[in-house]
Amino acid sequence: MKQILLTFMISLLAVKAFASGVLIQAAGSSQTEFDSFLKEHPENVSFSQYLVQRLQTNPRQEEELYRIGENLEASPKNISDSLRLIQKSGPLSLNSVNFLYDLSSKLMERSDLKNNFDIKTVNCKVRGLLGMHLEKCSKVRVDFIAINRQWPTAQTLVIESTAYPISTANSLEVSIEAVYEFQLLSDTHQAVNFRGTYNQLMQQHFVFVPMVEGNCKGYATSIDDFNIQSSGTLFFSKDCLKPANAPPAGNRFSEWLSENKAWIYPVGIILIGSAAAYGLKDKKIVVEKP
Repeated sequence: MKQILLTFMISLLAVKAFASGVLIQAAGSSQTEFDSFLKEHPENVSFSQYLVQRLQTNPRQEEELYRIGENLEASPKNISDSLRLIQKSGPLSLNSVNFLYDLSSKLMERSDLKNNFDIKTVNCKVRGLLGMHLEKCSKVRVDFIAINRQWPTAQTLVIESTAYPISTANSLEVSIEAVYEFQLLSDTHQAVNFRGTYNQLMQQHFVFVPMVEGNCKGYATSIDDFNIQSSGTLFFSKDCLKPANAPPAGNRFSEWLSENKAWIYPVGIILIGSAAAYGLKDKKIVVEKP
């Protein structure tokens, strides 16, 4: 139990440390200036880069896959059920995708699993993500032009843990039968998540919620990631950066409030010298008076 708790705390601290360099781009700010700032400050990452980075490893998921690999003689039902549960647990990490390819290929060598639908579907699913040909799979080509037209706010399509820039992505084929974890990412809006087949994805109508609206003198935030909310940075311009978690600084009380944010969270109305910050449902609004 202590080991599990220690592992959890280390993971949490690692994520929080990484989140401290995350820039949230304000809606309406210059994309060119934002991209230039990131290049000049490589210690920072964009919101979409942060989310993709988090998906690259999943120790618990990978451990479950290794357990299946250690018992290749299990019954077809047990193997299918285990693979189904792992895929439902969340996006497949890069390590999981590679391991699933090797695992499913070995399982298909068994005479009683050669034509197993679940295992064949998993094999086709990960082969597509690894850029392999899907000559023996029911497949569909991802239409990035249609995705851009349907959701112009999105900049990146993430399938499991693999990211594809929507405006510049090359040709990609995916299994028409496999269920994927999709994310539509933007540096200015909350992530949109969907689990289903590619054809089901293209039938959806999503609402993209801006994470930051306004300007340096008055803005509202709606950030659904606690780590970023507590340690990220809002980008309005290269000359205007604001901490995502704190009201405008200017006196000792605001500094004290920022230092004690772990147990005092913005609720109700807080007046701070020449500024006011108040919470409205999931939004935090900050107004600086001239």
